[in-house]
Amino acid sequence: MQPTSKANHAQTSCATFDKNMRTRILTIVFIAINLTLFGQEPKACYEIKYLDFFGLDKMEIIKWPESQLNGLLKMDFAKDRGQSDIKTNFIIPMIVYQLKEYHPNCNKTMDTSYFNKISEIYLKIREVDSTDFLKKSIAEKIDFLRADFYSQVENIDYLPKMTTTFDDGPFYGVDYKESSELKPSKTQKTEFGTLVVSMADDKTILTSKHKNGNIIWQKEMTGLSDRNLTELNFTENPMEYNSVATVAHMHADGERLTLYLKSDGRFMYYFHSW
Repeated sequence: MQPTSKANHAQTSCATFDKNMRTRILTIVFIAINLTLFGQEPKACYEIKYLDFFGLDKMEIIKWPESQLNGLLKMDFAKDRGQSDIKTNFIIPMIVYQLKEYHPNCNKTMDTSYFNKISEIYLKIREVDSTDFLKKSIAEKIDFLRADFYSQVENIDYLPKMTTTFDDGPFYGVDYKESSELKPSKTQKTEFGTLVVSMADDKTILTSKHKNGNIIWQKEMTGLSDRNLTELNFTENPMEYNSVATVAHMHADGERLTLYLKSDGRFMYYFHSW
C-alpha cells in the first residue's frame, strides 16, 4: 500500500471509529430525550452562556432515566476517544444545560442523587479527579462545571467535538494562496460581509470577505479523504447567528455542509454529511 493510500485508509478508519462512538452515545441520549420532562421553562436565576450554540437555550430540562445514566457511567470515554488528547464529548452541553435546575438560586428542593450522577458522568468524560470536587457545595460544584464548560466552548480544538452530529468532520479545507482574481459563481451576504463561491482549476473555492471587500480567508473546499467538494450552494435563508459562531448552511455534492465562522468572518471549521 502506498503512503497516500495508508493515510487515506487511516483517516477513513478514524472517521468510522468516530461514527461508531457517536452512534453508541446518541442512542443512549436520544432515547432519554423522548422520556419524561421534569423542568419548567429556562430560568434567569442562574446564567449559563453559549447554550444557544447547541440549541439548548430554550429547551425544557429533561431528566434522563436511571438505566440511561447507568449506561453512560459504564462507558469508557477515554477508550472511545482512541488516541485523541481532547477530553470532551457532545454529552457535555446536554449535562451543563441541566445544571441550573440544581442551583440554590433556582431550586430549593432537588434530587441530589441525580445531580451527583450527571456530575460524575461529566468528570468521567473530562478525566477530572473528583476528590476536591466532592468537597464543594452544590453551588460551588455548579460554578466549577460551568467554568470548565466555558473553557471548552472557547477552545476551537474542543468545540467541534462538543457538537451533536452524524456528519463527517470537522474539516478545515486547504488554504488557497493564488493571487489571481476569482470569478464569483454564488454570493451570500452576512453580518460581517460576504461569502463567495468560485471555481479555479476544477476546485471549489470559498472566500470570506469583509464589508469593505478585503479578503478574510480563501479555502479549497475538501471532504473525506481530501477529495474536492463540488456543486457548493447556499440553502434558502442560510445564515444563523448565535453567541459562539456565525453558521452558514450549505450543500456540497448534494449533501449538507455546515460552515462555522467567528462573528467577524474568520474561519473555524465545517462538517459535511455522508
